[in-house]
Amino acid sequence: MAQQATQVQNLTIEQEAWDLFEVGSNEEVLYLAKNNPSNHYLQHLSFLAFFEVSGKNINPSPKGISVLSPMVEALVNFGMGKDKEAAKQVSLYFNSGSSPICYAIVNLALKIYFRSENFAEAKSILSAYKKKYNDTTFIKEEITSTYHLRKYEEVIKLFRENIKLLNDLEMHKMVGMSLLFLDRHKEANVIFENIPGKLQLPSFEEKKSSYSLVFSRISNLESHVSELTARELEDMGFAYLFHGEYEKAEKTFLSLTSKLKSSLCNV
Repeated sequence: MAQQATQVQNLTIEQEAWDLFEVGSNEEVLYLAKNNPSNHYLQHLSFLAFFEVSGKNINPSPKGISVLSPMVEALVNFGMGKDKEAAKQVSLYFNSGSSPICYAIVNLALKIYFRSENFAEAKSILSAYKKKYNDTTFIKEEITSTYHLRKYEEVIKLFRENIKLLNDLEMHKMVGMSLLFLDRHKEANVIFENIPGKLQLPSFEEKKSSYSLVFSRISNLESHVSELTARELEDMGFAYLFHGEYEKAEKTFLSLTSKLKSSLCNV
């Protein structure tokens, strides 16, 4: 009987801690964990909460097994730069079918999936999050994942459904490129002409002419692509684009997106 009462008490503490974590009360999660050092679930949750507060990992990481163990392992690997292994642990967590989700868990999972370029998995957990919370918190991440999966019609659909939330340079570029890959050039021009930040693309022929100098240097740029700035990558991408090199344009804009994705999920 005493053992059963203890189990009920622990479940109550764990639920309280999760509820606090879910609303961002991470300091209180750390307090509960400190006062329950033998509770593996609370120690694991405090590990995640500490990262939310500080952006750092507790060293050494907590031992034991709980439903949160895969996320703890994912965060440890992520901190060591082992992105692929981190992504495997995140997938293990979400594939269990019973693991709890909230904003912080999904946000961390997206950081890991984006860095490891596991866009299909990212899109899957975004669907689960939307189903549970029915909001558009991660709409930019959803469009980015969808674009990287080359589901261009869906990119355009998501953009149109959430256009008021997406007054964003990178989102407009992805939509414009999606339209180009679908051979909808006139619509793409409209998007490019209205990109936030006053990027003006007067006409296809005029822009082809304006990027001709960049295109004439394209071989040299290609040989130093890893050293190019975001602006140089953008110019290179548009040079490809306006000279009909659509696949190379896509690859270049994807590289540019990777450089700028620190604005997504605080990566």
